[in-house]
Amino acid sequence: MTSTNPTPDEARQLLAMSAGAAGSLRAAGQNRHAQWLTGLATSTFMFYVGLSTIPDDGPALVLCGAYMASCLVLSVSLLRGVTVTKEGMGRRWIGAIRGWGIAYTVTLIVGLTWLRESVLFWLLASVVVTAPLAVGAWREGRA
Repeated sequence: MTSTNPTPDEARQLLAMSAGAAGSLRAAGQNRHAQWLTGLATSTFMFYVGLSTIPDDGPALVLCGAYMASCLVLSVSLLRGVTVTKEGMGRRWIGAIRGWGIAYTVTLIVGLTWLRESVLFWLLASVVVTAPLAVGAWREGRA
């Protein structure tokens, strides 16, 4: 196989095609991971606010089902088929999910065990639990 150097016109055309391909690749990513983190933060916030206002277990279980359904819809619509990620996304993603998971577990255990009737606890917990997701989404969006 022999290689030839492109002429200046061919080089310009190849550079233009390269820039177009890079733009297409960036558009394919569309910050779906940041959108997913933002959606999960919103769903989690609303779930906790709902827990602060629902005194009975039956409606709380319906709220739980709606929360799980919203998480499923978010995951299927935003994460399925994503082939492009930004450099360092795994680090940002793991940090956000780990922080959310720890806060979520602790607040649910404490809230459901000892503070079920405390509206103030659930409202404060909603901010604490969504903060790691919001920070993660912000960091991913700026990356």
